[in-house]
Amino acid sequence: MAVRPGERFPLPDDFPVKWDPPEDVGQYWFWDQMHHPHAITPMTSSLDGPAFGRGFGKACRALHMPMRGAETKPFNYYLYFGNVPLIETALEAAEREKLFTAEMMTRAPRVLKDWNEVYLPEVMSLNERVRDYPYQEASPRELADFLDEVLEIRSRVWELHFLAVFPAMGIAAEFSRVYEEEIGPAVDQEHYRMLQGFPNKSVEAGQALFEIAQEIKATPEVAQTVTQAPVHEVFAQLDVSTAGQAAANRLRSYLDDYGWRSDQFELADPSWREDHRPMLYNLRGYLKDGAVDPAQEQARAASDREQLVAQMLERLDGDVARRNRFQMMVMMAQQYLPVQENHNFYIDQMNTVLMRLPVLEVGRRLVAAGSLTDASDTFLLTREEARHAVLKPEASWQTGVARRKAEMDLWSKVVPPQFIGTQSAIEARNDVMERFWGLGKEPSHDPKVITGYAASKGVVTGTARIVRHLDEADKLVRGDVLVCEMTMPPWTPLFSIVSAVVADTGGALSHCAIVAREYHMPCVVGTRIGTQRIKDGQTVTVDGGQGIVRIEG
Repeated sequence: MAVRPGERFPLPDDFPVKWDPPEDVGQYWFWDQMHHPHAITPMTSSLDGPAFGRGFGKACRALHMPMRGAETKPFNYYLYFGNVPLIETALEAAEREKLFTAEMMTRAPRVLKDWNEVYLPEVMSLNERVRDYPYQEASPRELADFLDEVLEIRSRVWELHFLAVFPAMGIAAEFSRVYEEEIGPAVDQEHYRMLQGFPNKSVEAGQALFEIAQEIKATPEVAQTVTQAPVHEVFAQLDVSTAGQAAANRLRSYLDDYGWRSDQFELADPSWREDHRPMLYNLRGYLKDGAVDPAQEQARAASDREQLVAQMLERLDGDVARRNRFQMMVMMAQQYLPVQENHNFYIDQMNTVLMRLPVLEVGRRLVAAGSLTDASDTFLLTREEARHAVLKPEASWQTGVARRKAEMDLWSKVVPPQFIGTQSAIEARNDVMERFWGLGKEPSHDPKVITGYAASKGVVTGTARIVRHLDEADKLVRGDVLVCEMTMPPWTPLFSIVSAVVADTGGALSHCAIVAREYHMPCVVGTRIGTQRIKDGQTVTVDGGQGIVRIEG
């Protein structure tokens, strides 16, 4: 049953919420399943949560957006996101809307230039500060103070993230809206395909790994080691032979360049540099017969893009004003993909895993002091607790860690509700929610039919494989249908193996949708329930043009 604005969302029996402070129940909260599909650690919620809110709010104010900012809060260890509305009169709202429109129009033509020349250099400088900090030499007080600095760094990085992404997302959404208004419904996602095929760090990382795979293929004994040895032994076995050592060194170099990434935004997740398994699973995918060359797919997407743009302009030849307007709009909107993927590489991935470094240093010291048994247990402390613990190690920390670990295990078995709190004005959030987050679509009640957002056209029938983490990706074979909660750029090589993708989260401008269109494969996103309803090994038919998945048999 639909919840009207001002009404509270009903809470399921298995997800009671303690509202602290009580007024939080009056706010609209949605589960950030796209970025945090699983229960999150106290360190992630206490470090990344406040940083996200601060950065988001500063960017909103700089852009004169129709909201004061955002809050993030863990409810039963799941991260929820809530917009903080502006309290303004109708006159104030009208004036702010003028400022917002002017600001976005000023920024829109230079979105990519601003990212490359203004935001990226600062992001890289902040990343270097965290990466190169002298952790081992720091005193306890210096390390505690650096935890405070890290919060400020992360807040600033999130601010830069939204200053770069909001205008890019806005112009892409506006182009889509204008296209649909002037030309009509884009039944084959042709308006989004006009934004595809541009070089970016995700394609670059995939291409680099694909080229290593081709080199490995040329040496059968090396390929055999990579594909058949237990993943935790691959590097050790490669180092035994000259050819194997050369391949291992190439992979180590790859990790130096592209290994600052992990599955998700959870700070407890090790990077590829720490845990090589996700990279090796992706490498094995590229070694399988029929794996697609990322460069070929990008070239194909670029050719498709140019043909569609030419066709669009030809349709408008009789109206010079409309033709010029559309040409300008598509050129500006085409900045979206490189900004989206490149910011993801340097912020969503690299900066995220760099946040692990100070936490792990605290953990090592607490283990040495007998306060914890494993350095990774520090992620079960809050940032404030970690700061206190490094100054005053106590044996009692392990007790709290054990309790929280048990609580997280318990809640990880529960599927949280999409929305809690109080419904807001739907009109204020529809466009972004649908195009990027993929929220708002009611799941199908037919047990054999799953509905979502049409992200990439085509119809495919295949075997469904549920993949929640990259360390499960080794079970994929060519032609399988990847069913997942979400994808991040490290998942991109999997698109060269599978025939279609079904994701619980995301809209037509999400990463998953973008990559699926690059690979010209059917994709349905924002299903909310795909990984719950589809069973591993079932046969499914994915209709990416209609946004429908059917469970066969």
